[in-house]
Amino acid sequence: MVTGLLQRTVERLRGAQVPELPYPQPVVIFGTGGSGTRALQMLTDDSGYYLGTNLNRAGDALDIGHFMRRWLDRYLGKTDWIGEMARGSERGEFGYPLAMAEDFARTLEDHRHAIADPQAPWGWKAPRTILILPFVHEFVGLRAIHLVRDGRDMAYSRNQKQMRRHAPQLLDEQRNEAPQPMRSIAFWTRVNMAAARYGERELGDNYLRMRYEDVCADPSGAVVELLDFIDSPAPRESMQRIAAEKVRPSTSIGRWREHDRAELDTLHEIAGEALRKFGYE
Repeated sequence: MVTGLLQRTVERLRGAQVPELPYPQPVVIFGTGGSGTRALQMLTDDSGYYLGTNLNRAGDALDIGHFMRRWLDRYLGKTDWIGEMARGSERGEFGYPLAMAEDFARTLEDHRHAIADPQAPWGWKAPRTILILPFVHEFVGLRAIHLVRDGRDMAYSRNQKQMRRHAPQLLDEQRNEAPQPMRSIAFWTRVNMAAARYGERELGDNYLRMRYEDVCADPSGAVVELLDFIDSPAPRESMQRIAAEKVRPSTSIGRWREHDRAELDTLHEIAGEALRKFGYE
């Protein structure tokens, strides 16, 4: 027997009218792997938001992560990655399998189990949420915080887990056979551009995009922008002090400049539109 949010999920997928959710929309922090989302997770947590208790060292919500391990490949295989309606017989009213929606309802209940006040502000940090952004939006709504880091630095990062895991479904054969820096920046371009288009078009004022480099350069200004977006009542001055203490710029910022010019020219050819859009001229 199903109850609560799970019951509403089943009713929604069967076409019944759905009552309002009994708690606020979540704040969700995401980005491609290695973007530096940990900094925003710490600041959001310090501002009084519940971001879960079952976390890894990077502050990722493990319940959400386990859900994505179970469903992400299948979701990406049945939809275009920004959430157009899936094709096939086993899909729900909104383009994803009923079982996926049921599983996510249970996952949210697990993630929220330690919240004392059902109306307390909450959310999660899980970078790969960027790959199921339309699903989360359709299912529960969200205020999305999209962190972008320079794709040229990302191309030379040792953290390529997200790219290696999901590039085969998101890039064409030519890109998937390219050397790692080219493959990495192609993945970075595809995913971040799609998230930006979706956020700007579908989420409006519920979408905030920040750059990792700006957060590092001006933590005090970044934390005020963050707090204003999530409507946190946390004192700005004290949060600015916390941000100045906790945000430590990575020594790898700008590492792309150390690489071969011809290779960098190729990176710019692949990612030029995205680099310009996100301010990395």
